[in-house]
Amino acid sequence: MTGPRSKPDLSALELAVATEAQKRKPDLLVNPPPSMDIYARLPAELHEYIIAQLCDDRHALSECSLVCSHWSAASRYHLFQHATIRLNRKNFQQFCELLATQRLNVYIGRLQLQTHIIDDQFDGGLTFQFNHDLHRLTGLPITAATNLLPQFFTAFAQNFRSVTDLELTSMDLDTFAQLMQLVDTLPLLRRLTVSNISIRSDPSDPNEGGARTSSLFSRPRNLMDFAVACDTMPQVLFWLPFQSSIRRLAIWNVISDTPLLLTVLRTLGPQLEHLILSDTDTSHPLDLSHCTALHTFELTSVKVLHTTTSADLEWVPTLLSSLNSPALRRIVLVFDLRYTTALDLFNWPRITEILKGFRSLPHVEILFSAADFNWAAPLITEHLHAKNYALRVKWWAIWHWYSLKGFDHDY
Repeated sequence: MTGPRSKPDLSALELAVATEAQKRKPDLLVNPPPSMDIYARLPAELHEYIIAQLCDDRHALSECSLVCSHWSAASRYHLFQHATIRLNRKNFQQFCELLATQRLNVYIGRLQLQTHIIDDQFDGGLTFQFNHDLHRLTGLPITAATNLLPQFFTAFAQNFRSVTDLELTSMDLDTFAQLMQLVDTLPLLRRLTVSNISIRSDPSDPNEGGARTSSLFSRPRNLMDFAVACDTMPQVLFWLPFQSSIRRLAIWNVISDTPLLLTVLRTLGPQLEHLILSDTDTSHPLDLSHCTALHTFELTSVKVLHTTTSADLEWVPTLLSSLNSPALRRIVLVFDLRYTTALDLFNWPRITEILKGFRSLPHVEILFSAADFNWAAPLITEHLHAKNYALRVKWWAIWHWYSLKGFDHDY
């Protein structure tokens, strides 16, 4: 009597089947195309995560988009999340023709228009063409307009009335009222960033400086988030106190208008939830005691030069000590360190005591620009180590970053 039949060796059976299949269709079954084999073996989420790591490598993303249909969507998402169009007669028409195919529209997350190269060297027909054909971009997420010429404002507002997030940079305007008129024609606009805006009129001109009492200048808008570089547009400091809906405010390059900025903080302070300040007048420290509802405070571009002394930096803890918000959840300090002994100039014991005093503060971030990360990070961590908040120290190479992205954190 023979014993029970043993179960077949599955691995041997699979090998036999694979061997026979290889003889018949070697390329398809045993050695499938890499795209098909990889996608079949790994979950889609892993593919998307890997492709997301290439978000800054446009060449690699372009290559990935050609691998297979599954990779194409993920690659195109990162390729076109920040699309930029430098408009001229040829590429505008080509881009509109590409949109007509409906192959890329769903992947465009942020479209940036640059019209500064359309100038007098072209005939007037190009301006008419752009204004006339701008409706072909309607429905796309226009969130940035760089070098947008004033003659395109009307067409822009007519075609993008639903825009909620807008960045305007590198523009030359005759008056501040031109900017306000554009804002007024965008009823759903909630987030506005303006930088490198040149106002040709003299701020002391009664027609412009006195405009703060006019209906156009003082009319409240529905803006929730506002960022501005004030060095070329001081008029905004007259305009801001009237904007009662603003909850997030970022201000850069306020050197000579500290009294006006103090007025802004006194007026808007009780309603502000997030505040970024940069390049302020250190000889006249600001008072943040009116900002009683702050969740986030960021102090950017604290420069420590070779001529800087300890007394020159005493304004930093003084400014921090004026914070008076029981809702404070995050403080960010950005230092521009130019030499290795710069950290010794800060009054760390006082800064540490101030930070410990915020009982509701769970997050402190120190960002810095330095030649060598290795010497600065451990020292800062040693100075500010505390048990009542989480401390993150990292190197930061980007200064003059005029953006509201500093608010895009959920704590």
